[in-house]
Amino acid sequence: MQLTRISAVSAAVAILTTAALAGCGGKSDSVSATSSQTPVAVVKHQAAPPPPPTCPLTGAPRAKGQNVKRPALAVKIDNVSDALPQSGVNNADIVVEELVEGGLTRLMAIYQCDQANTVGPIRSLRISDADLLALLHGSILGYSGANPKDMPPIVAHSDAVLISQDANPQYFYRSSAHAAPHNVYSSTKRIVQAGISRRASLKAPTPLFSYGAIDASAKKAHVVSMSWPAASALWRWTKNEWLRTQGGSPDRLSDGSQISAKNVVVLNVNIASTGLHDVLGTPSPEDVTVGSNRAWVLRDGKVINGTWHRASIAAGWTLRDKHGHLINLAPGRTWVELLPTGRSPSVH
Repeated sequence: MQLTRISAVSAAVAILTTAALAGCGGKSDSVSATSSQTPVAVVKHQAAPPPPPTCPLTGAPRAKGQNVKRPALAVKIDNVSDALPQSGVNNADIVVEELVEGGLTRLMAIYQCDQANTVGPIRSLRISDADLLALLHGSILGYSGANPKDMPPIVAHSDAVLISQDANPQYFYRSSAHAAPHNVYSSTKRIVQAGISRRASLKAPTPLFSYGAIDASAKKAHVVSMSWPAASALWRWTKNEWLRTQGGSPDRLSDGSQISAKNVVVLNVNIASTGLHDVLGTPSPEDVTVGSNRAWVLRDGKVINGTWHRASIAAGWTLRDKHGHLINLAPGRTWVELLPTGRSPSVH
């Protein structure tokens, strides 16, 4: 019996000793196993970078040196044969062609993201400019001359800072390239600085159009032509852009480049009588840009027929197709052709 107790005690001691040794061995094995495992990578989810800023009047990403927050500058540019070739038109974000006296046309070139070292020939205002400038909700306007009776609606509707060659000749110069009155020029930088110095609170405009994919219902179009009583224009698609012809000849600028655009927007507009006349006694018309009428939008070598609508002077243009869908433009420069009601562009 005593031998049995001694054996039991010895067995118990042996078991405890073995367990202790196993415990020490287990700890060592655990460390070894842990150190041999491949570390688990910690994935940190980062927010996608914001899209690059876009120019409000072109819908295109900002290029190096461009300022998307700069106020818009509108410049009145002569468009008769004695004023050609013009300068700086291909630097504009938007160009509007409007009817003036004698069935001729004049341009309003609107610059926001881009600049032009030379722009002109700069000419006078018309009543039609009042409601066009209102689309920009506060801008800078560079011009040379105006009928005093044109000024009240321009001041009342546009909220623009007016920089005229007559009152501020230090911001303009005359070139020997053309005879007067087709020889007034400036730079966009000079006129913008003049405007900001007078009103530092000026802000960038909101977009005039929407930009995005073209509707699947758009039809192919390679050439669009149109005419006013004493002027004509033609645009031809060349894979990447529309190139302009005026009066039957390529419409080239002073640097030799041909006037081009990503979008050509043709808007039928009613023509109202202003009761005013130029120095030769020719009636001065007004392009009515509030209301609604027919529209043709040309982009990417295609055309979308539709309508434009503008509810009031304070509102913007809305372009819709025949199904009521919003018409998107392609990012880039846009020419807006204001064509008198009753005249339709020829598209083929």
